Amino acid sequence: MTLSDLASLATLVSGIAVLVSLFYLGLQIRQNTRHSRALIHQGRAARMSDMALHLTEFRSERAIEQCFQGDPNAEPGALIRFYGYCRAYFVGIEDGFYHHREGLMDEQAFASFETTTRSVFQRTPGIAAAWLIMRDQFEPKFVAYLDRLLASVSIEDNVPARVSRWRTAVASLRRKPEGAKTSGDAP
Repeated sequence: MTLSDLASLATLVSGIAVLVSLFYLGLQIRQNTRHSRALIHQGRAARMSDMALHLTEFRSERAIEQCFQGDPNAEPGALIRFYGYCRAYFVGIEDGFYHHREGLMDEQAFASFETTTRSVFQRTPGIAAAWLIMRDQFEPKFVAYLDRLLASVSIEDNVPARVSRWRTAVASLRRKPEGAKTSGDAP
């Protein structure tokens, strides 16, 4: 084997090593992307769960509930606390908007995110009103996005609608289909 043959063999081995390295790098990038998306989803879910738990306690005060319902006679002190909650809520929505825009939130998760945001605007007139007051504190593209979401819903009278949906859901669960087992039936 000549020196020229050895150089050609070394070039071939080197080329194969580069291809294997590129393949491995591609796998690592894909795995890192999945991992990043999972962490973002997990963080978002934890933040939303935490807000929901705090919201239950926060809304137990009549003065705060008036703010959520959009009562024009809400107490000024309650409004200040309510605005703090809304600011945190809008920052969370903004975070999701940016994650989606940067390709870190997939379409399915973003569709769920949008549905929830529309529902909050529709069923909580106070949050919709707070957005109109606070919108100038956010980046213009996010403002345009959230303005479009708000424009796509009609605000409903929250309490009676929510109670009605609750009663319908409970009634549907209590109707036992023919042949269905109950918890007391033997397996």
